[in-house]
Amino acid sequence: MGVLALGVIGCSDPEPQVIDMNEVAAEAGLSEDDYVVHENGAIEVKGSEDNSAAENKVLWYQDDLSEPVETVGMLDGKAILASAKLEPAEVEDSVDTEGEPKKLYIMDDETPISAWFSHSPNNISLNWYMYSDEPKTTEYSQQSLKDAYKLARAMAGREGADAVMYLSNGGKYRSKPVGGHPATGQCNNGICFMHIDLTN
Repeated sequence: MGVLALGVIGCSDPEPQVIDMNEVAAEAGLSEDDYVVHENGAIEVKGSEDNSAAENKVLWYQDDLSEPVETVGMLDGKAILASAKLEPAEVEDSVDTEGEPKKLYIMDDETPISAWFSHSPNNISLNWYMYSDEPKTTEYSQQSLKDAYKLARAMAGREGADAVMYLSNGGKYRSKPVGGHPATGQCNNGICFMHIDLTN
């Protein structure tokens, strides 16, 4: 029997949206034997029996879309931050590989395990972490994952949230469309990223 979560999207007169978390898990490439849906809508991915790593014991955050986040697209980094209701701790100016202005937004300057994203007219990079070797790193990782969900939703709505969930559960993107632009991404040894090419 599926578990349904009630969520809202958008920011002006949001319409309630019923989300079937089993359907979301299926879209992320998980079979019913791979996960458990809890009453609060969180999805716990089961670890393999022969792998006793601490990472498999962590109930990683899954965004159920219940907190309104307006989808603003990918053209304006400041609008993305405002929609996600995130205030970066650091902002660094540079240029991208095409010589266009690029901004790097670091969400938390108290830890290196912080979500960050860079934005230029040509591309966006979104990075987060999933370390679980000790309680403090797990706490910071959970926050970076939450921030990544919010930023992805601000850029591409549910499609953005689905992308973060898919990648966080071991999936890989190779030119997969997200918000109408090709994205690549994956998680490797606790480091996760999604790179979006805005030129295509």
